[in-house]
Amino acid sequence: MTLAQNDPQATGLSQTTPAGAATQREAQATPPLTMQISGKLSGRGHARPQQAEAKLDPELQEQLTALFQHGHHQQAAARCAELLNSHRKSAFLWELLGRCHLAQTALDEAATCLNKACELNPTSATTFAAMGDVYRRQNRPEDAVALYKKALSLDSTCLPALNNLGNTLLDQDRIIEADQCFASAIDQAPDNAQLLYNRANIQRQLGNLGIARDLYGRAARFAPGFLEARYNLAQLTGMVGERVEAIRNLEQILLARPNDDRARALKLRLMADLCDWRWLDEYQDHRRHLGLRGSACAPQAQIGLEDNPDLLRIRMQAHASAGLQADPAPQRPRPETRPQQLRIGYFVSSTQDLDALRLLDSLLARHDQSRFALYAYTASAPRADLVGVLHRDIRGLSPTTIKTQAVADQLDIAIDLTSYAQEADATVFSARIAPVQIAMPGFPGTMGTPAYDYIVGDAVTCPPGSERYFEEHLIRLPHSYQSVSGPLDLSGHQFSRRDCGLPDEAFVFCSFSASHAITPREFDIWMRLLTKIGGSVLWLADHPEEAQAALRQAAGDRHVDPDRLIFARSCTGEERMARSMVADLFLDSFTINAGPAARDALVAGLPVLTMAGRQFAARTTASLLAAAGMEELQTTTPQGYEARALELAGDRDQLMALRSKLRLMQSKAPLFNTAGYMQDLERGLDIVFARHCDALPPQHVAVPAEDFMPKPPVDSLPRGKVTTPPIHAA
Repeated sequence: MTLAQNDPQATGLSQTTPAGAATQREAQATPPLTMQISGKLSGRGHARPQQAEAKLDPELQEQLTALFQHGHHQQAAARCAELLNSHRKSAFLWELLGRCHLAQTALDEAATCLNKACELNPTSATTFAAMGDVYRRQNRPEDAVALYKKALSLDSTCLPALNNLGNTLLDQDRIIEADQCFASAIDQAPDNAQLLYNRANIQRQLGNLGIARDLYGRAARFAPGFLEARYNLAQLTGMVGERVEAIRNLEQILLARPNDDRARALKLRLMADLCDWRWLDEYQDHRRHLGLRGSACAPQAQIGLEDNPDLLRIRMQAHASAGLQADPAPQRPRPETRPQQLRIGYFVSSTQDLDALRLLDSLLARHDQSRFALYAYTASAPRADLVGVLHRDIRGLSPTTIKTQAVADQLDIAIDLTSYAQEADATVFSARIAPVQIAMPGFPGTMGTPAYDYIVGDAVTCPPGSERYFEEHLIRLPHSYQSVSGPLDLSGHQFSRRDCGLPDEAFVFCSFSASHAITPREFDIWMRLLTKIGGSVLWLADHPEEAQAALRQAAGDRHVDPDRLIFARSCTGEERMARSMVADLFLDSFTINAGPAARDALVAGLPVLTMAGRQFAARTTASLLAAAGMEELQTTTPQGYEARALELAGDRDQLMALRSKLRLMQSKAPLFNTAGYMQDLERGLDIVFARHCDALPPQHVAVPAEDFMPKPPVDSLPRGKVTTPPIHAA
């Protein structure tokens, strides 16, 4: 969970903090409460003026209130103290003095003054709410809750009590109760932007992104200068595919704050999603400082900016420094030897990362449970057909609660499968929840923080000399950092070219890379290939309509008939693999490789041509090809990539030979050997934990290749109901 920015346009109510929300280090201070001081005013509190207070000049009260509201807390406190010499029974003065002390973090003094104010005016809801704020700051949440409820018993419409009761309940992960508080507060003040924002953050944490988006939109509409609400609105609007609208919101932020790097980075990523290549020039204009000025720019928005792993590490370090606050858990005694079962905790904190969930299922099904005790922490319902896995449902929980659970589980190794994926962050791992912490890159690059001891890679994604690109130490597996399923029975998904909208006789180049991964570098090559191979077509993924239009326009600008670009309909899983078989050659993207799409193509038997770049994300397909025994499809320069594609497109016999070889390799190459991959990974875990037992610091590890004993297929593993104890159980 990350911290929301303290926007000067906010209404003055304390803010909630959503997972995945925008973050700024300087935004951690809680803004002051709305001023509703007993004995004076205004507001809905049932204040009853006291005798001494009645003698206090109303204009003087206004002056003191103005001093406080403009941040002159020390001056206001001194004046209150002076006036109390002659107005000892003024509830107004005691409360204002208490608020001044609270604003200056003098909590004991604040408690003394506010208690006196409560004694003098026991029917003032706002005074009891202010006293609740003191208890909350003193880390006495139950006492704070009691005071807020007391305030609400006096005035059920007291906004500070409703808002801060909601925040306190949220701190305790009583998220539904917190949501009810904010909903009640919004009923009283439907145009209060801060209340709308706070409830939006809760709905986002619960995964109700549509409701959250509507609430952010209302907050931004009622307070146009509330830039934090507008940024979160842009995030969610982009996630549901309305990228043009998201970009408009980000441009409004940049008009107000031209140096807001996170808004600019997200804007560039959304432009890339639309294949609006003007993002390249805008990036060059801001490249020198982007992501380095303290803003926690979204990592997924930065990894595709350029293939420069040195710069990416610096930016990820800046992101981690701005957004991750370490709160280390107490260290357990170090074991002298490996326990019979290593406790391994796998974390998938995003509901959006389906690839990570599939990987989790594969790992859990294949681990040797006689040597590893398995824990799965996921923001999704437990798998009901895997025995021996302790599942922790972390949906809607704060990082603090997840950390508490993980520490109680006494994990030996914690493994992050999502890292910086969408709607996920690394806050839990910054707390040091296990002696050894590992990233298995859902985000194909460094995490930028020493919270992770290791990152899993291989000699292709992380070749010798690449160590400097990573904050972590490398665990180089002997073949590939990932594995794929062996040959699948795709007979239930038969496609003809006509089914896919493709010409029967043409040469079909295929690229199912994400739209943001396509740049003029590779697109220029693809268009030259279409020009040189008569009648050929380029089969692309189901990109956003704006991206399709932009790519067709770009083809026309390069004197290629736009109709030779054919966009596939959306599909997933085995259907996506099966349709790949009707293409002739898969063309990879450069800065960010095609990832799962390239892997699916290899499983389907479609040759994939790649150009290995420098950063991890630009070398993933090369890793797949090396582990598949298909190194002849690797190139290292744009010229080599283009020449090899032209060669294969003009030599059907060579291409058919590659297809035959790939089918053969599916039964013998390490990439398709899931049992061997699992044993390689388990040996890597044993090696790094042995270093921990020997009190040795982490270091780069190369796991040696070994023969393996075959394991029973997944279908023969025991099945049954997954163990799902309540959260917080040891």
